[in-house]
Amino acid sequence: MAHEFESSPPLEMLLTRLGELEVVIGAPAAARLGAVRAHLQRAVALRADGDPPGAADAVRRAMEELATLVAAVDPAEGFLMRAIVERFTAALMRGESGEVERTADVMRERSGATKVEKK
Repeated sequence: MAHEFESSPPLEMLLTRLGELEVVIGAPAAARLGAVRAHLQRAVALRADGDPPGAADAVRRAMEELATLVAAVDPAEGFLMRAIVERFTAALMRGESGEVERTADVMRERSGATKVEKK
């Protein structure tokens, strides 16, 4: 299975913006954000080592952690994020690279890793 779904710049952007989430959500989020950060750093390293499937799994784990964190603040948003993670995981398991890419784009938008132009 080819999983060329993620480029490093969006992952790095998300990593740099995790501190903003801690400011918004508060200090109790620090431990969970640390887990998100660790998974994302692992994803960047795995991708650099030529392991896109491993990187995809690390991104999935990071997004699961983030969904849990968000659910504590906004249950509806947390529910939506969990649904996106499930969709991403299912597409990954089926090897549907187009769907993996689309779902990764949604995760990046929801996480703030990419700017969404308003129409």
